Amino acid sequence: MVDPIAVAAALLRAQLPDVPLREGATLMARVASRGEQHAVLVLAGIPVTAQVPPDVQAGATLKLKVHEVTPERVTLQIDPQQPVTTTPLQAPPPAAPPRAEVAVDEPPARRRGADGEPVDTVSLAFNSPALGRLDLRLELRGDRLLAEVTTPAGPAHAVATGGVERLRARLTDAGLDPTVRVRPRRTPLDVYA
Repeated sequence: MVDPIAVAAALLRAQLPDVPLREGATLMARVASRGEQHAVLVLAGIPVTAQVPPDVQAGATLKLKVHEVTPERVTLQIDPQQPVTTTPLQAPPPAAPPRAEVAVDEPPARRRGADGEPVDTVSLAFNSPALGRLDLRLELRGDRLLAEVTTPAGPAHAVATGGVERLRARLTDAGLDPTVRVRPRRTPLDVYA
């Protein structure tokens, strides 16, 4: 029997609301990347982090069967009829997954606020294959830090919103008085009559 694959149930339900999560359901997944403990599986076009058996390699395509569903975890089983292989020998190796990129959107600048206090600002753009473009604007006034994160609506916004308290705690531990805001990016609507 092949080791099961475990995925956090809340994460899977939030990112894949249209995928049936009942015992016996089958779905296909591609292993986008592999770490020591976890892998990124692409299920229905959405990347999710999962614990996978050690023999599952990056680039593998897996036929998975929902083995067990609990409030905390969805356990998937690799179809025993399907060998776990990355690609046939004749095919070229899979392309490396796209990498995240960070760019300075607005260079660091210092100005004076309305109260005369110096204000340092910088804006960064983080482009992630899994989450899309995240915009981060930091504004530092003494030890007060305002961090504004703008995300695409959907899973990226849910992930960023879920990390607000952790980011706030880390900034507080660094000796700052942080305010952290996450908002979805508004896409313009062009309407022509």
